[in-house]
Amino acid sequence: MASQAKTPWRNVFVRAFAAVLVVLAIGAHAVVPAQAQSIENLRKYAGIVVDAKSGKVLYEEAADARRYPASVAKVMTLYILFQELSAGNLKLSTQMTVSKHAAAAVPTKLGLRAGATISVEDAIKSLVTLSANDMARVIAEHISGSEERFAERMTATARALGMRNTTYRNASGLPDGRQLTTVRDQAILGIAIYQHFPSYYEFFQTRSFSYGKSTYGNHNRVLGYMGAVDGIKTGYINAAGSNLLTAARKDNRHIVIVAFGFNTAGARDEKVRQLVASYLPKSRQGNYLQTAMIPQPGRQGSANVQVAVAVAEPTQSRPTFVTPMPLPGFRLAQLVAANGAQAQPQAAQAVAVAAAPTPAPMPADLALQPAVQAANVLAAPSQAPQPALPSQDVIGAWLSDSYNLGAPPAALGQTMPSAPLGYQPSAPMDPSVGQPIDLMTSGSVKVAEGSATPGGWVVQIGAGPSESSARSMLSDAAGKVGNLGDFRSYVERFEKNGQVFYRARFIGFGGRDDATAMCNQLKQQNLSCLAMQS
Repeated sequence: MASQAKTPWRNVFVRAFAAVLVVLAIGAHAVVPAQAQSIENLRKYAGIVVDAKSGKVLYEEAADARRYPASVAKVMTLYILFQELSAGNLKLSTQMTVSKHAAAAVPTKLGLRAGATISVEDAIKSLVTLSANDMARVIAEHISGSEERFAERMTATARALGMRNTTYRNASGLPDGRQLTTVRDQAILGIAIYQHFPSYYEFFQTRSFSYGKSTYGNHNRVLGYMGAVDGIKTGYINAAGSNLLTAARKDNRHIVIVAFGFNTAGARDEKVRQLVASYLPKSRQGNYLQTAMIPQPGRQGSANVQVAVAVAEPTQSRPTFVTPMPLPGFRLAQLVAANGAQAQPQAAQAVAVAAAPTPAPMPADLALQPAVQAANVLAAPSQAPQPALPSQDVIGAWLSDSYNLGAPPAALGQTMPSAPLGYQPSAPMDPSVGQPIDLMTSGSVKVAEGSATPGGWVVQIGAGPSESSARSMLSDAAGKVGNLGDFRSYVERFEKNGQVFYRARFIGFGGRDDATAMCNQLKQQNLSCLAMQS
């Protein structure tokens, strides 16, 4: 009887214990999958292909979905570094010191000890090949004093470029749940870094980098595919998967491809190859349209908002040095000494924000067709923009028009493609302003022997850094437009800021109408052309 009396209590205890286990299991199931689902969502595939010459989106999938950039974040780190180089605040030979914080970066790193130094050029190459996290921190600290402040500048720059859904928290792309972007935003950056810094863009095509006794190969296995693919940047963290931001340029076409969220680098690379093969032939040939230009931060009419900052009056005819936000004291002293400028007082008037005017027009091209989509269409997400950080209005102060951030944006059709792709440079760089020369119209002319008779009509197709390059342009044009053989070709030498260039021209046209008609034929073959009276 006693044993029978205990049985109900034992059953009650067993049932209660089982119920507790069920509750705990349900609770664990509710929590763990939620966390896993959050990671899973941000690791899913997202991709976009944009025609960099027209601004048209050729392909997209989940283009506005939030993703972790991983090491693709280093593209923005390099964008800001290129700003400093273009402004003359840094040189490729500038030595940067490795801090303890930088030396502690893991896992991928160059491995320099705290206190060591490295040149800007070597740091750039270590980022694009090895994806060195320690060197990303070195760059950030050298420019802004701390990685945290540099990340604020990264975010402010992203906003100015039209990257509305991107927030950066570090310079390397190491895991941080608050560091988010979209593939549409990264496509904007991929176009901008080519347009704004053509002279530094070729770093992205570095296949290997030797430092000390080691040589590091580029992580990007798609580099050079079809003789067209630029490197730009790969990325991987567990929460993001394998990511890639790259571009392809061939046959006078240019597309930017972003593919995020793959389980393996091999799967990512195969998808990118498919996108390049499918969409590069469908992209625009010829000139870059004005509406495909990405606004450049710090220039009048080039940002989504124009940020004005009060500056001190210059003294003794020396330029006023306007600080970007927030510049640490040790860097300010260095830059002021290097520029012979007066530091801006820390107490400045409140930041005034107003709508920006439209970007400056591109050089005239009579044959330009309207863009299919403009860059502002690319920048407009299909979902509502994410709220900006509370400090971003203040952060934007460094985007002042009066701060020296290098040359204003140049028309993409005038930029110099990178040498490894075998392109004929379409526009030599003007060292005085850091941007391509307008080879159709600029420069003081020194006429070579046998040049055109003054007053006659000529057709100019471009210019090159050597006489042989100009003659190659003439030969190519004559091969594409047969009746050019009826006109005499000649090369005209001219100088620009101490550099010598050679214009490629045809002479013998009866008048303006004949020259214009020939120009129209050349433009139908996607050749540049200018009918003019010599």
